[in-house]
Order: sequence, then C-alpha cells, then structure tokens
Amino acid sequence: MRIENGYLQQSMLCSKNNRNAVGNFSDTMNKAQECISNKISTRDSYVNSTDYSNFGIYTQNSISQDIELPIETERYKIEDATYVNGVAAYEIVDKQTGKDFYIREDQLAIQRDEKTGMEFLINMDQPFSYNVTMTSELKNLLNDLSDKRNIDIKEIPLQGGLVVNRDSKTGLNYLSIKGNEAQGVSVIITSDKDIETLNKLADEFQKYPVSSQRSTAGLYALLEISGNLKCEKDGFTFLTPNGITYIPYDGDYSKAWEIDMPGSCYATARKCLAAENDCADISTWTKILKGIKIYYGDNYGTTQENNAYKVDNLGRYCMFA
Repeated sequence: MRIENGYLQQSMLCSKNNRNAVGNFSDTMNKAQECISNKISTRDSYVNSTDYSNFGIYTQNSISQDIELPIETERYKIEDATYVNGVAAYEIVDKQTGKDFYIREDQLAIQRDEKTGMEFLINMDQPFSYNVTMTSELKNLLNDLSDKRNIDIKEIPLQGGLVVNRDSKTGLNYLSIKGNEAQGVSVIITSDKDIETLNKLADEFQKYPVSSQRSTAGLYALLEISGNLKCEKDGFTFLTPNGITYIPYDGDYSKAWEIDMPGSCYATARKCLAAENDCADISTWTKILKGIKIYYGDNYGTTQENNAYKVDNLGRYCMFA
C-alpha cells in the first residue's frame, strides 16, 4: 500500500492548532469514505434502517417523547437526529476530542472492556471508529436521557472482537480487533494531554520527506501506535491486513518494496515486526512467509495484481483516531 501526499484529507487530520480535529482521522481509509460535509446523507441512510437492536432494549412502540433536545454539558452534546417514521436516533458529540457520531436509540448500550474497565458508546453498524469514550459526565447525561425517554441503556462487554490495547511508547490506549489489528485502530482520547501526545508523534514523522504532509505523518503515527509500523535505519516497514511495505524516509520509491501475502500470515508478520529483526531486509520475510508476491522499485504499487495497495483503492485498510 503506497502512501503519498494527499493520501488523507488535510481538513480531517489533527493539527497543532486544532485539538478538535483529532477525532476526524477516523474513516479516511475506510470503504465507507464518509466526508465530513456529507454527514446528513449518511444519517438519512442510517435512520431509515428497519433493523432492530441486537441488545433487545425495546421496540419503537415503547418510545416516550417526553424530552427536549439538545441536552448538553461542558464537554458533551446530544442532539436529535430523528426525522423518519418516528425512529429515535441521536448525534452524540464529544466537544473535547471532536468525535461525533449517529446512533439509533434502540442500539444505545455501554460497552465495557473487561481488562481495563474502560467503557464506550459504539455504533456497531458503522466502522468501530464511530465511538465515544464513556466518562462520568457522559454517563450522567445518558442517565438523564434514559429517565426521560423511559429506556434501559444496558451495559455489555465489548462486541465484535474489540479490545483495548496500550502503546508502550506513547502510553496511548487504543481500540482494535484482537488478532487483526491491521484492520484498524481507534485511538482513545481522554484528555488534552492525549491530544498533545498524538500530535507530537505526528511531528516526529513529519520531519521525513516521505511523510512531510501532516496527513501522511498522522497515518504513520497511527500505524506505529497500533504496532503495525517499525522505524528502521533508512525507512519504515509497516503491515496491512494483506501485505508488508517498506519505504525509505527520503521517499525514493525505487528502493521501496511490498509483499502481497494471505491474510492468514498477518499474525506471523506481526510477531516478526515486533521482534529484533531487520524488517527492512526482505529476506527476513521470505524465510518465514509462504504464498507471497513481491514487488520492487518501479513495480511498487503499480501492477494490476497489487492494485489493492494503491492510494486510489482504500477499502482494504483503515486507520482511525
């Protein structure tokens, strides 16, 4: 997967002067490709859905209308996103991190990570980057909503194989799919310090010519946080769900290479990347992986067989903040 300038939309990336944009790393590389300016059409499609909750909270007929929206605290805001057939749905906004998402009322459930005790609201019908970290302030707001709407917001374990992990370098926690971390990562932002830490890491990557654009630097930062990127002597080696890529810091693609591998090889590749190996040496990989295709230099990211790693085909890889 080649990463080039313009790979992410600049307006969707965290910047040094805009802490609220940090949440909008999310979904820039997901097949949904939702644009920030197109949230309304996404909401239309979502609220029109006739699916009922997997959590069995209640049916549409039992919804009480005894509440005025929006309801708001210093950090959070819950707005009414309902306008189709009386189906209740909300836009939940975390003003500190800039994260916001739509969720149907019958899908409201607090998901808890058993290891850390951290809790989240997650829209399970969308990429898991559509989440907000639970705090006492948000829980009180939801309790107020629950009382006035006469609903039971259940507390359940994390769904979909999601777990909370911690990056040892930055100390940042992140959500990912256990055993399939290259499918995406959602960095858990709980404070201004976390935002500062994420921006500092992006600063480190931005000093290299290959990632001089803020968007690209942010992507590499997320790859490293999730354990999918290793900084070598002269370049980066990173993993995707179906591949391994090496690219020099100076952006000389004639020295780059990538491996197309079966998804079943990901666990082996992740262990290799984490070990004390020279992962920029392609022989490190050819010794342990079978059934792979290798692309060098001028063929890097250009052949039809390897099209999944070109920047114009984003559906195979997703990194979130």
